Amino acid sequence: MKSHVPDGHKKDIAVKLACGSIAGLLGQTFTYPLDVVRRQMQVQRLSASNSGDMKGTMETLVMIVQQQGWKQLFSGLTINYLKVVPSVAIGFTVYDAMKSFLGVPTREEADIEVVTNRKNSQPSSLQS
Repeated sequence: MKSHVPDGHKKDIAVKLACGSIAGLLGQTFTYPLDVVRRQMQVQRLSASNSGDMKGTMETLVMIVQQQGWKQLFSGLTINYLKVVPSVAIGFTVYDAMKSFLGVPTREEADIEVVTNRKNSQPSSLQS
């Protein structure tokens, strides 16, 4: 996502926070249903401790959708956004700031360096 930011704004802290927020929002949206399944499996394990009626991830996912509907997989997601989105945004921003502070090259700078080193290390076709 940061690769689509204009060069003049790449160092802007607000842009880094926005990129981190969107990354956190998308990541949480895609993984939240699996978190719901995990919690359901934990409850299922407690209630079925005496009986051997344990279900796997896919069976639990199908059971939730059949019994409660697909919207149940996203129940509580909006409240979770309030916790996760700022946390991920701050985490990504601090990570970028520390990389900059420590002088760690960005991915683009590292790619340019690798290409330059390959070109310089290739043997010359001229024979002496």
